[in-house]
Amino acid sequence: MAESEEISASDLTDSQRYWIQYSRQQCLNLPSGSVTGFEWKDYCPKVFRLIQELENISNEYYMMLICSDETLRKVSSSVRAGNMFLLSKDNRFVIRTLRKSEVRVLLEMLPDYYNHLRKFRNTVLNKLYGAHVVKPVGGAKVYFVVVANIFKSDLLMHRCYDLKGSLQGRKVEKMRFREKILHKESDLDFLFYLEPLVRHRLLKQIKYDCAFLEAAGVMDYSLMLGLHVKGSPQGLLDAGRSRSAGSQGSVDSSSSTDSRRMSCDSLSRSELYSHRSSASSFRDSIDMGSELSFGDQWLPNSSNNSSFGEEMSARGVHVPKNGTANISSEGSPKSRECYDVLLYFGIVDFFQNYSVIKRIEHAYKSLQFDRKMIAAVNPKAYSSRFQEFISDIFKADDTPSLPTELTNGCR
Repeated sequence: MAESEEISASDLTDSQRYWIQYSRQQCLNLPSGSVTGFEWKDYCPKVFRLIQELENISNEYYMMLICSDETLRKVSSSVRAGNMFLLSKDNRFVIRTLRKSEVRVLLEMLPDYYNHLRKFRNTVLNKLYGAHVVKPVGGAKVYFVVVANIFKSDLLMHRCYDLKGSLQGRKVEKMRFREKILHKESDLDFLFYLEPLVRHRLLKQIKYDCAFLEAAGVMDYSLMLGLHVKGSPQGLLDAGRSRSAGSQGSVDSSSSTDSRRMSCDSLSRSELYSHRSSASSFRDSIDMGSELSFGDQWLPNSSNNSSFGEEMSARGVHVPKNGTANISSEGSPKSRECYDVLLYFGIVDFFQNYSVIKRIEHAYKSLQFDRKMIAAVNPKAYSSRFQEFISDIFKADDTPSLPTELTNGCR
């Protein structure tokens, strides 16, 4: 079994090289002037194959998708590392170009990462399935990593976020993933309310994940989060798909808002009472120190194949911001909007160590901003701030921190 197989020191330095040459028949189907020969290299093939087996991924199937003509052409034509996201044909994998220094960080932490995956099967860390380099004839080497697609779903993502927990000193331009804009902290105007035991286990797992990243000396990672508004009319979904490029993936707050919005007063108190009573009785009998699992029967709409961040039910509460990119709990309860949402999320981009360049960036930006709140801080400070930020946006549904005006009408 892959879960019991250990890796050796030689596995971490092993690599495999290939030469890929298109046949004459394949060349006929390529655009004029296309490169037809590539040098391909796999890093640590055995280790990544074991990770693939943990996720029930066939290595043959994986290589067939990743070595496709489209992948070779688009990856080899990438201009800037980290600036390209490419989806596999089955929508399961995301290919992202990296700098050579980032690949080095990835490979250094790979054995501990593999052991972390084996120990915590419901980790929130994005799954890494392979690290490769491709060099077209006459071209430059391009390094890239293959990771799990966090947003793999047939549902429309009404909004997507890339959240680090700090906006100060962070570039404000937004990145695009497929046809969606990845919004940042300055655009976040939602709080997400979870069943208390779900939240407890989620935050505990994130604590373990951040401890691993801190020990690896990694910082600058983020929470990629997407939300789908449940019960959206089909017409709205179709309109969202056709508008996605122009509307930048945002939720349309003008037309059709009433059809998607749940007034906080409209929730059924009897249903909620029944739900909380059953959840409370189960909590009385569960061992809070048990291994973290997202497949337990107490979780709403859960299955044995579910993990943290995969179609997680929550109540999204739209709240105003106080003008400083922070979510404010002030405001009239009548102005609140409650959405029944599905969340998709994971911790991504954990390839940056606290290098000399990051230390210089920290020193420079400390002259302009609060040094504790800028993005470039040491791994320990980054981990602590990141966990605090996650705790602030994921709330417990019956915690005393829930605003009083909300509990009066949204129970």
